[in-house]
Amino acid sequence: MDDSFQPDALLNAASSSGEAAEEIGNEEEDEELITPAEVLLKMKRAWQNEAAAPCILPHQYEILEILVDQIDGMDENLARVKDKTQLKVSIHRAELQRINYLTSDYMRIRLKKIEGNVRRIMTQHNERLRQGKPPLLSEQELRFAEKYAKAEAQLLGKSVLGFLPTPVQKIPHPEEDADLSSVYLQVLEDNVENVPLPDYTDPTAEIIVSLERDSIHLIPFAPIRDHLENDRVRLL
Repeated sequence: MDDSFQPDALLNAASSSGEAAEEIGNEEEDEELITPAEVLLKMKRAWQNEAAAPCILPHQYEILEILVDQIDGMDENLARVKDKTQLKVSIHRAELQRINYLTSDYMRIRLKKIEGNVRRIMTQHNERLRQGKPPLLSEQELRFAEKYAKAEAQLLGKSVLGFLPTPVQKIPHPEEDADLSSVYLQVLEDNVENVPLPDYTDPTAEIIVSLERDSIHLIPFAPIRDHLENDRVRLL
């Protein structure tokens, strides 16, 4: 093996090792391979959206799993480089550490949201499944949510609820205020039209607006939720 470090070969090997890196989208569409750079861009956007959203968003673990496979391939290539002191090796290892932080923080943000309102999130997850929409939670997150809800119920029952009259022995479900929250967003496509916004001069009226591509806005979250899930906008 040539001792010289070749970043192009590194990326190519990572891409080929991730045969699971198929185009994420409609299963009826032809499967297409995507590059590591495209996978990373999708993961960065999912992480940024999740961090900025006032509620939990549909999971993007398909992207995360593809990225992890590609990271493993890049790690293997770095391990085969004999001269570990090369600057390029250090740069690529630093980049891998940043990517690992991104994936870990994405999962950490979602788990924190689940813990904050586990029963309401599970209810919303089941409602989306009945409506044929993409699920909020991955299989692993759903198992975690079920175990967390059970542990929470047992703890509250033994420490608080068991000492209260039967009519009030209920676990509180905080109301989600996502619809009342405002978010910064950037428009990614041309067809973001018919967005209803509240008319603050008349509480019973709405204003219908169209958002221009690449424009940035501070608007309520509820009207743009569907556009966000369809990748027409991104949160800032």
